Amino acid sequence: MKIKKWAALLLACFMTIGTFSACNNQGSQSGGESGGGTGEEIKLTLTQWSPPSEDDELNLYKQFEKANPGYKIEVMVIAEDQYSSTLNRMISTNTAPDIITAWECDIGSFVSNKKVICLDDYLAKSEEIDPEEFIPAVKELSSSFGGNYCLPWGYASEILFYNKDLFDAAEVEYPTNDWTMDDFVAAAEKLTIIENGKVKQYGCDTLSFVGGYWSGIGAAGDPVYQDGKLTIGEGAKKFLTTQKYLVDNQFSPAPSTDGGDLFASGMAAMTRTGSWFIGSYKELEFNWDIAPQPKDVRFYNSLHTGLWCIPETTKNKDAAWTALEWFMSEEGQKINSKGTSNPSVIQSIADQGDWKVQGTNGPSNWDAFDVISESGSFGYVCAPAGLTGEAVKEFEAAILGQKSIDDAIATVQAKAEDFE
Repeated sequence: MKIKKWAALLLACFMTIGTFSACNNQGSQSGGESGGGTGEEIKLTLTQWSPPSEDDELNLYKQFEKANPGYKIEVMVIAEDQYSSTLNRMISTNTAPDIITAWECDIGSFVSNKKVICLDDYLAKSEEIDPEEFIPAVKELSSSFGGNYCLPWGYASEILFYNKDLFDAAEVEYPTNDWTMDDFVAAAEKLTIIENGKVKQYGCDTLSFVGGYWSGIGAAGDPVYQDGKLTIGEGAKKFLTTQKYLVDNQFSPAPSTDGGDLFASGMAAMTRTGSWFIGSYKELEFNWDIAPQPKDVRFYNSLHTGLWCIPETTKNKDAAWTALEWFMSEEGQKINSKGTSNPSVIQSIADQGDWKVQGTNGPSNWDAFDVISESGSFGYVCAPAGLTGEAVKEFEAAILGQKSIDDAIATVQAKAEDFE
């Protein structure tokens, strides 16, 4: 999974998620032989938005070929800023490759339009994958579709990073896995240093990644994404009121301030951003650690992934399933976890810890991911990215006092209705 995929707004993804019918028997169809040993090479083409690892030991597809003689995986790399539109065009014109790696904002329309097959028949016979071991968010996603139409390659999430040295200097207790939003705000106040009217140290950095807003709104009680559309209200009002308080009192810089990464520079004691920054922060010179995002009404974490699917037009569905089954097997997932630094959605495999990227001075609280795996949700990422991106602009305007919080929420809800 590429960091850039989460750090930038995705291409606007138009989708309609209604009531999906239960899985049918499409998964059992096949256009050819299902494995090696026929004397002919079985070629499968797969899409993704980033090149595979150059390290053969961490290249999932090369390792699949090694474990399955007679198979060849050709990876079709599509530029990230063109990925969704290109994939949608291939799906709509029935020219999709054998396996696609879909984004969350596209999968609903692919399922509702019967463009990808249900995998339940395959899963029922599989000795490698037990859907009961999937983390709750995956089960929830499959339930909304009426079956398993896609297999997530792993997951990332927003988390809390904190500078232990600054906490020690301020004599503030470290965040725990039970930290609340009240704890977070109180610590941000104590950790802020203002001298001669100028902020020398912020208690927390601004929300630089859009997912932080949605995780906070979800934690404050809103559904975020429900019945196929973005749904916010009182939770959003509560969360934005808190963010405005932090900015108004200079405990956090204003949104959209071009101040770089204040956490990495030591100018902010905390930051809430993507778990993929664990790798980016490996060489930080100060002591640091991680915790789940603060609990409010509940714990809530937005999850991010890529979803492997088999298009209905795939001629050799059995061969495509052979690849997916191996990708999701313990062997395949361990390789993928090491290569992407993301936990598997299969809890027993994630528990083995192959995804953990240990830095010089942190982190140590890997148990934070136990909370994340239980409270995570594929929420706002399932909505059109154009809608969620514009919503964050409304939220920022409210935090800056350019419009009321109520007006910002009303505007977002009105736009959400237009996307229904």
